[in-house]
Amino acid sequence: MKYSSKSLTNVGKVRSANEDNLGESKTPNGHLFVVCDGMGGHVGGAQASTIAVNSIIEYFQRELYDNVIQAIDHALLFANEQIYASALSNPELKGMGTTAVVLLVQGDECFIGHVGDSRIYLRSNGKLNRITKDHSFVQTLVDSGIIADEDAENHPYKNQILQALGIASSVKGSICQVPILPKASDMFLLCSDGLNGMVKDLDIEKIMQEDNLIVTSENLITAALNGGGTDNVTATLVLIEESMNSTSRFVHFNPKPKVSHLTSTQQISTLKVENNKISKVTYFIVAGIVLLGACLAAMFFSVKETKIEGEKLLTKSEIEDYLCTNKSDLIINLKVGFKNDTVTNEKCDVENHIYIVQDSLIIKDSLVLVKNKQTIKTVKEKVNEVKAEISKEKIKEKKEDTTKKDESNSKTEEIRTLKIHTVHKGESLQAIVDKYRSLCPKLSEEKIKDHNVNAVKFKGDKAKLEEGKLMKGMVLEIPCE
Repeated sequence: MKYSSKSLTNVGKVRSANEDNLGESKTPNGHLFVVCDGMGGHVGGAQASTIAVNSIIEYFQRELYDNVIQAIDHALLFANEQIYASALSNPELKGMGTTAVVLLVQGDECFIGHVGDSRIYLRSNGKLNRITKDHSFVQTLVDSGIIADEDAENHPYKNQILQALGIASSVKGSICQVPILPKASDMFLLCSDGLNGMVKDLDIEKIMQEDNLIVTSENLITAALNGGGTDNVTATLVLIEESMNSTSRFVHFNPKPKVSHLTSTQQISTLKVENNKISKVTYFIVAGIVLLGACLAAMFFSVKETKIEGEKLLTKSEIEDYLCTNKSDLIINLKVGFKNDTVTNEKCDVENHIYIVQDSLIIKDSLVLVKNKQTIKTVKEKVNEVKAEISKEKIKEKKEDTTKKDESNSKTEEIRTLKIHTVHKGESLQAIVDKYRSLCPKLSEEKIKDHNVNAVKFKGDKAKLEEGKLMKGMVLEIPCE
């Protein structure tokens, strides 16, 4: 397959530094293209995106992998580990993270993966197709039919993403499980949300009708700047010039019409929950997500909270159990059946997140949602109080663990005073004494014989042992003072 590429990045009109990063490299596994959008301050964000690009390229440069789909997943995990470790060793970089999109061209096939809300598009037959789905809060609202795709960019929480490299010890990226087969004239676009957040898909589609990559890339950047340029903007274009594929094959996530005037039962039946988003969803969990619409309405329009009859609200116990395996899903405001309390995923995750419950809404400590009667300061103070309590409990638990370990070590020392030895063919008592002398300096042939006359685990002929004779298979207890 013959192809050409072009990449451009721009700091935008508002930001003082560019936290986006991009890279490409010809590797043993194919031609790799990467775009990352950093976050966590102009220093941390730039650092995270740089580490991500370099780590992903490094991973694919190491060796030839049999399964490149799996390799993309592992490369993202590797990048996540490098960023997370860097943040731990540099307190000033705490909280840094980055999105990532990856395109690997191998022969006449292409492979993709991503984390976060940076996107990959494919222009085919003149139509622009989204071939990644954002890991974002507003995307869950779009998927549920609560808001339309065209409303997502104006949503107050459009920047809240559910997955990113480097913010936790593990991450779950989305990897396309089948190769993309592009035909001649198809064009890939890898971009940060500084582009698609400023320029509508239809306008991107119009700009990408031009096959001149220099012109197209410059026009995309210009369109983003003209649209406001409030974020860094990055675009990588890959144009397929020749291909063995006569038709294109790919999976798209193009927007669907907003669901309207459906009953709660119909909404539940139409919800499609992806396996990589929610692993243990039961009826009441899905119902809770549907009730999100009612919660948002109460927040944004200051009307009285309305309950949908027949729906089961989540209990505190259910929330705490659910947090163990699905903490990222509860960044959104999920309806619960109790008020004004706190829940944490402390019991099952060393990286605790505290959730404040205010008027039956889950509020995550890093996503503070404020109602009219509550200030940000109040919520943050409550979060700090809960964190302080958790810290006290951890210190107490640590002391208890230390005491238990000391007791355990004491028992271990007692156990070390007794060894079990199985006699080998031709082995003598003196050979056994020599073997254990470094551990048991006072050991002698007589001590072994005397001890094993009444030993519980001794197996063999005691009469022969008393004569100092050993037989293969005898089991001796070695008294070790």
